[in-house]
Amino acid sequence: MTNDWIDLKNADVIFIIGANPASNHAASFRWITETCAKGAKLIVVDPAFTRSAASANLYAPLRPGTDLIFLGALMNYAIQNKLYNEEYVRAYTNALTLIQPEFKGPAELDGLFSGFNPQTSAYDNATWKYQTEPVITKNAAGSEIKVSVPKQAASLDDPHSVFAVMQRHYARYTPEMVERVCGTPKDKFLAVAEMFCATGAPEKSGTILYAMGQTQHTVGSQNVRAMAMLQLLLGNIGIPGGGVNPLRGESNVQGSTDMALLFQDLPGYLGAPTDRHTDLKTYSAKFDTTSYWSNGPRFIVNLLKAWYGKGATPENNYAFDYLPKTTGNYSWIPLFQAMNAGKIKGLMCMGMNPAVSGPNARMERQSLGKLDWIVVMDLFQ
Repeated sequence: MTNDWIDLKNADVIFIIGANPASNHAASFRWITETCAKGAKLIVVDPAFTRSAASANLYAPLRPGTDLIFLGALMNYAIQNKLYNEEYVRAYTNALTLIQPEFKGPAELDGLFSGFNPQTSAYDNATWKYQTEPVITKNAAGSEIKVSVPKQAASLDDPHSVFAVMQRHYARYTPEMVERVCGTPKDKFLAVAEMFCATGAPEKSGTILYAMGQTQHTVGSQNVRAMAMLQLLLGNIGIPGGGVNPLRGESNVQGSTDMALLFQDLPGYLGAPTDRHTDLKTYSAKFDTTSYWSNGPRFIVNLLKAWYGKGATPENNYAFDYLPKTTGNYSWIPLFQAMNAGKIKGLMCMGMNPAVSGPNARMERQSLGKLDWIVVMDLFQ
């Protein structure tokens, strides 16, 4: 969560989409009811009229799987009605960054992006990239280096700025499209848009709460990105009462990712080094130089200094060699494939039920049956 439950007391509007915290997070829902009792508004958008919807000031139905259209239309509403927080957008987002002038989007190419090859059905994304210019900066060791950084427009109206590209892309996401595709009555959508987009005012804040109703789709990642984009437009990221807040399960899935308990991450979502990263220079080269992650080389040095203290010096690559390197894919499905092949002999299972919760439950139960031992720690038998 970008903000915590208690911080909801600072929100002027709480927007729940793809979640039902009144039923599934009942103890925490009290922060919502207390906030609303003080005058905050609650919006619920969901295919079903849930217990959360019953508590809402405004409920809007939509067809399952059409969240992207709904969220895109909210962005278009904010842009067209100039309800976005312009000062925030200019200062804290990439809205002014310039895209290659050859870039064209679906609005101009009938549903395709520039660079599509009909023979291979694949994209060459060269035109999608930022325009760049060289600058002199210092690396983690303090040496001067030349790097390419994104060029910035003078105005949001520049036709090649990220903001202008976004504006053109979402211009077709109208209330009429929402009514046609999402099944949401036009007046309901407009009521949601008016109430939530009002939080783009500098003295207001709005938060989004979501759960598996957003993520368990083939476009789940895009759903989450769309919510983040909407909140950035409104200036609702990094402020009290704002944020994009996933509601997770009993075993604190979000905490396990934030605290880097997954195989692929170091703290700060830096990404664990693999056997291809033979030294710090090779590892640092993996970071994008045109985004927030251009800070990645500094972040990893700070982490190594925090862990190894005086033992992390420029001369020894800040003790990078001591970091374990991953040599394979240790995510969910490959782990069960390894169990099935007899490569893994035991499993400690805490707060989850892989016999029914994976994408191939039959194979997973078969794999569990081949283990020498299983230890289960759970609230329920």
